[in-house]
Amino acid sequence: TIFSFLLAEPTNEQLEMSGTDHISLLIHEDLINKFFKNMGPIKGGGKKYNWKLKRPRIKISEEKAIFKAEAQISAGILSTTQDVIGKVDISYDKDENLILIEIKKADLIIDIAGLDIGKINLGKQFSEPIKFSGPQAVSNHFELPLSSGEIRKIDIEVVSYSLTLIDGAIKVSTSLGFTSETVPATKN
Repeated sequence: TIFSFLLAEPTNEQLEMSGTDHISLLIHEDLINKFFKNMGPIKGGGKKYNWKLKRPRIKISEEKAIFKAEAQISAGILSTTQDVIGKVDISYDKDENLILIEIKKADLIIDIAGLDIGKINLGKQFSEPIKFSGPQAVSNHFELPLSSGEIRKIDIEVVSYSLTLIDGAIKVSTSLGFTSETVPATKN
């Protein structure tokens, strides 16, 4: 199951099921922005122009996450810089235990000296989502030898989770469920 937050409004379903938050993880926008900073140059062009993305970043508030950047556009001796604002999807894949951050759409209208040259969706420059490991137990199975020689087997699973935007960060929480059985001692 995947939850998404879009530029406009968060989805109505923020919780799969309610439960105590056993494990929570915060991913600060600063970490995501350092990722962008280390991606290297993001640039492209067409027959009559070239563009270069400057200061790509994510801004997270309680209501939404947005992509921001400046695009420097040049055509011959003319050059201009335009603000770019884009749509971001943030989701948690419980089965893979991954937090996914996708730049879905960031339109750049190429306008130099009043001439409308074209439009580019810069979101396509980020073809793969940024991925972070989510909050789960280190192991989903644990065996505990008992003094009687028996073994207590404990299985751990995520029974509920939530993804919430807070000011400056993404918060993902999970609640764990446990099932166990005792295995008799083996006779030699």
